Amino acid sequence: MSATTTPVEPAGIDTPVLAVDELRVHFPVGRSLGVRRGLVKAVDGVSFAVHRGETLGVVGESGCGKSTVGMAVQGLVPVTSGRITVAGRDVSRARGRSRQAARRQTQMIFQDPTSSLNARMTVGELLEEPLVVHQLVRPAQRRARVLELLDQVHLPREAADRYPHEFSGGQRQRVSIARALAVDPELIVCDEPIASLDLSVRAQILNLLKELQRETQLALLFISHDLAAVSHVSDRVLVMYLGKAMELTTRERVYDEPVHPYTRALLSAVPVPDPDVERSRQRIILRGEVPSPLEPPSGCVFRTRCPVALPVCAEEIPAWTEVAAVGHHDVACHRSEELVTDLSGQLADDLAPR
Repeated sequence: MSATTTPVEPAGIDTPVLAVDELRVHFPVGRSLGVRRGLVKAVDGVSFAVHRGETLGVVGESGCGKSTVGMAVQGLVPVTSGRITVAGRDVSRARGRSRQAARRQTQMIFQDPTSSLNARMTVGELLEEPLVVHQLVRPAQRRARVLELLDQVHLPREAADRYPHEFSGGQRQRVSIARALAVDPELIVCDEPIASLDLSVRAQILNLLKELQRETQLALLFISHDLAAVSHVSDRVLVMYLGKAMELTTRERVYDEPVHPYTRALLSAVPVPDPDVERSRQRIILRGEVPSPLEPPSGCVFRTRCPVALPVCAEEIPAWTEVAAVGHHDVACHRSEELVTDLSGQLADDLAPR
């Protein structure tokens, strides 16, 4: 039984800026004499939508496929199957001018601004480059547009004549954000945008992203392993494990009433600021290790570590279904309805932190 994933779309919102339907990105590995030795299913049947002015957070352990989703949206890795639609246009396999036009609508902010910014170019040149590539602004007006972008990200205008190495990590990430904004995109993919920054700077970058979103109604796909950061910026959250979608709902429900056993385990590892609560709190410790993506488990990919797995979990892939008792809350779990309605029974005991 194959999973059918339908994006959860908040009520009252029109056509999404980004719609991903049954996305699969598979990589062949270990070729020898022209024979493929294996296949890594980095993303395997994931669907979601992001609307104007909305932030969708994508979380999961390292290797779960969340960054691959972002790169597929941006056209940086080939799509094996499925569909990616940006502003109503199918860009899954766009090439040439069609791909360039799509890239204007979706921009990306990478984890490490030091490596993603050309050290040989001034900040002004870096911000002018997308304007030249997409032929958006006349040469005489490019300098004014560069200064406007620096104002938007709260950098001094004299920064235009300096090089990336002259700035701190947080300032370089602001340059990356300004470069992404240069072409007036519909969507920005943020791939771990604060992971390489000092703790004192992370909140500033997150607040800047929210400020820009309020001003421009940008859609953001925010990819991170930092659950606290995702909670701060996201409207909805998609939880991934081993290339599969596990749970998708609003930020409030994910953090206050998670359904999937994997989501609960992830959240139990997040530190609580209150020292008294933190000391008395126990965590859900998952058994075993994350399986190899070369040989994922049959049925539900999480079942080898799940404390409430059933025999059916090894035989059938759980369907991506809406939790009837909740609404606008999708989960891929054979026991999702039980987990919602039987929290005081045996399932709750099995999932209780240890």
